[in-house]
Amino acid sequence: MVALTNAIGVLDVTKELVPLEMAKGVLSTLSSILTVVKNTMQNTDDFAEIASRCNRIAKSIERSTRGKLESNIDPTVTQALSELQRYKRTVKAKEHRAVTDRAFSASMDRESIAKWKEQLDYFLRMCDHELIVDTRMEIGDIAQAIKSGAEVQFESNCEPPPPKPSMFFGRDDLVRDAVESLKTQHVVLFGPGGIGKSSIAKAILNEDTIVARFQDRRFFVTFDNINASQVTHSIFIGRIAGALGLRSSLLSSIKRSLGTSEAFLVLDNAETFQDAASDDDSSRIAETIDELGSLPSVTMMLTTRNRRVSTNLRYATIDVPALEASAAHQAFTEIYPVGGSQATVDRLLSALDFHALSINLLAHVAKENQWTLEELMRSWDQQQTHLLHIGEGKLRSLSATIELSLTSSSITKLGNDARRVMEVAAFLPQGINENALGDFLPDIANVHSVVDALCRLSLMYRKPGAYTMLSPIRIHISGTHQGRDIASIDLTHVRRYYYTQLADIRYRDDGASWIRTEDANLEQLIAHDLSRATRKDMAVACRACYHFIAQLRLHKPRPIALHPVILSLPDSDRPTKLLSFLKSVRRPRPGQAPSYGKADCVLVLGLLAGDLANVTESIDLLAAAKQLFLLDQDHDMAAWCLQQIASEYTYLGKVADAERTLQEALTTRRKYRVLSPSGEAGINLHLGNALICRGRLQEAVVLLASAREYFEHRGDDTTGLSWAMSSQGEVELISGNCLATRHHFEALLSLHTRMNDDVGQSKSLIDLSTVEVVEGNIAEAHKLLQEAFMLATGGKGTFEACAALWYRASLASDEGNFDFARDLLRRLHAELATFRGRSDLTIPIATYISARNELFAQDYQTGRELFSRALEYSEEQSILWYQARSTRALGEISFLENDITGAGIWFAKTVTLCDNMGIHPDFLYIRANHCKLRESHGGWKFFLEGQLRYS
Repeated sequence: MVALTNAIGVLDVTKELVPLEMAKGVLSTLSSILTVVKNTMQNTDDFAEIASRCNRIAKSIERSTRGKLESNIDPTVTQALSELQRYKRTVKAKEHRAVTDRAFSASMDRESIAKWKEQLDYFLRMCDHELIVDTRMEIGDIAQAIKSGAEVQFESNCEPPPPKPSMFFGRDDLVRDAVESLKTQHVVLFGPGGIGKSSIAKAILNEDTIVARFQDRRFFVTFDNINASQVTHSIFIGRIAGALGLRSSLLSSIKRSLGTSEAFLVLDNAETFQDAASDDDSSRIAETIDELGSLPSVTMMLTTRNRRVSTNLRYATIDVPALEASAAHQAFTEIYPVGGSQATVDRLLSALDFHALSINLLAHVAKENQWTLEELMRSWDQQQTHLLHIGEGKLRSLSATIELSLTSSSITKLGNDARRVMEVAAFLPQGINENALGDFLPDIANVHSVVDALCRLSLMYRKPGAYTMLSPIRIHISGTHQGRDIASIDLTHVRRYYYTQLADIRYRDDGASWIRTEDANLEQLIAHDLSRATRKDMAVACRACYHFIAQLRLHKPRPIALHPVILSLPDSDRPTKLLSFLKSVRRPRPGQAPSYGKADCVLVLGLLAGDLANVTESIDLLAAAKQLFLLDQDHDMAAWCLQQIASEYTYLGKVADAERTLQEALTTRRKYRVLSPSGEAGINLHLGNALICRGRLQEAVVLLASAREYFEHRGDDTTGLSWAMSSQGEVELISGNCLATRHHFEALLSLHTRMNDDVGQSKSLIDLSTVEVVEGNIAEAHKLLQEAFMLATGGKGTFEACAALWYRASLASDEGNFDFARDLLRRLHAELATFRGRSDLTIPIATYISARNELFAQDYQTGRELFSRALEYSEEQSILWYQARSTRALGEISFLENDITGAGIWFAKTVTLCDNMGIHPDFLYIRANHCKLRESHGGWKFFLEGQLRYS
């Protein structure tokens, strides 16, 4: 409630700062939304998201209108302000109803909040237009910066760095030395766990000179809630991307973001990724750190227990010692101002080797028990444990102070319960959900009292919605507590809770928010179960694994660290053969319970990799799944995996590989007699699309007609029918038969309209716009694409929304309206900033369209820079389509600048890429008219005809 009140206050203050009445009205609307939220406080997670959106819109409005006349405001922002104003009447009605009818709150939770979030997301995309090309910078700004040679600046959308610790003693010299070293080199803070490295790093982040130098370009990336065995290169990259506020996890995106201006990057708990599970991941992470640290704009600081750092970068290594006696005394008495001899206190602190975390724990124990100094010394002397040992590597021991805390009077009266709670909390990276505390430990009647006592002693602490603990304490409890391994703790109730919730998640209204807040805990539990389950329990663990990854794909697609444990499972552990796979959901025989094994887990792992744009990894995992299904004698699923591999190949441009793989799938189905009508239709559909790319249109026509006939007869697979109809229209368009094309696309639009499918309608309208372009109806094409964009935005079809924008931008470029194209591209990159799923795969397309616009505008320098960038993105993801198109475009720029030798080299590379794809160079744009270059760009034609002479 306090946070909401503060958010409303921020909006009211911002309202006084903006000059435009329209903007003031919009800010009043946002304030009204939050007022409704205050009066109907139930779903705090949803409301927190709405408050965040409102504040981000307010910030964007203030930034976009600052110091400007209304006539100079970006038209995209003006449109957003206008639409938000129209929205005000609806909000005011809700506000009145919420105040007068408290019963309204229950229905408002479900009926209004989701719609408001969707609307606010749309307005935010329209307002928040200051973005770089890889989701954080305007393309117009890039082009202008490249022309002028100016440094490109951008607005940070990431979380601010953590504040300086409130209690910070005796480290001023260390901070000063580190800040001085950071002027010329990177810094490593080295020391054992709990010595204070992270606190020092946070203090450095907030030093005046660091703040003045880097401002909001200070990024703090922590790895304290993940085990080294779970760290992969993808997870490492993803954490940095998240800290930078990027939706894209491409290394090139991270480098470009960090390269725009000076940035300070802190990698906390670096020993976690230094000890990554596989040698390959460890090596790739080290290479990535070298790449980031080599950027002239990047200053880096690592905190680590491990002295193994890169030899390729210049580091100043600063050893973090124990506290000085006076600072240790101050830290102790700040928490517990005990009376008595200072010398006695100092002897006790010396016994702790002046270790910062141990001092903190001991002070809380003394405070909690209200001990006198003599009682504290006596309790300490009674502990028959070794003292703190400080050494290299991982945390060695906090046993003296932790055991003393656990034997304090408020803990001992709770028996063994405190240790059990701590073991569960140590096991779960996100801590114990406060609402599930009783479910996890149902046999502890006073479990909330136990947690309260542990929090009072700083052995645990509260964070929003959960109870957790500091990393050094977690490591101690997990690995060394009384010689026990964390695997020996009883997770029966934790497992029952999570697996039950996971099985029912499809029927829960809060399923999406639940998976987003519990995903790391689920991942840890599943990894634990898969690595230790007996064959009897394997099916249960695999089922949980399968459903977890499937839900993650839907609600929080991100890299996960289950690869090693899944791939190490026995190769043939699937007790039953399942006969069908439809829309990624396994279906058993009638009366048979669903059963899962290694093959299913590897399959869904591959599908997740594809969602995250890791297409090469996806293909490898799908191939592994195929082999496992063959071992399980499930030839139907093996063939299905081949079809998915072919789909990925086609997307990348490896068309010959796609055709070969589909033929293998067909052979497999025929050989093992699993060629059902459904399977044959699926293969025909995939194969028809691959053949279109190769220019074999007549063969494609036959296959697509067959597939469509099946899907129409079946009647319940609109996805397959829609794809078949769209592909048929494409073939007719390529053949020049506009009448037949329009017939297919209008039938497709009618299908999706009957289904009330906004996203499908959007795709159909984009298809129809291509017919209008061929027939010369440009204005009508723009109208259809704008309608497609609005439908896709409302229907959460982000890819279709992006496609509508880049089709319009390419059309504007064709017309010579380059400024309008740039405006559309700004909106495109704003849309990309909210794109979940395959956002990385759309970045090369968006960048290519931007480069094409600058080429058409005859700004060859900017065009070259952007085509080179599109080529870099495409190479990073192995997307041959845009590698070849960007390479050809670079050849045209060289040709236009009379660099015939350079043009010939680029064109020769393009031919090689076409050969690798398995297509004739004439078919490079066969399914992408919006990517074509102009007839006046004739270097490519001269080259193919052998008329371009170059050395």
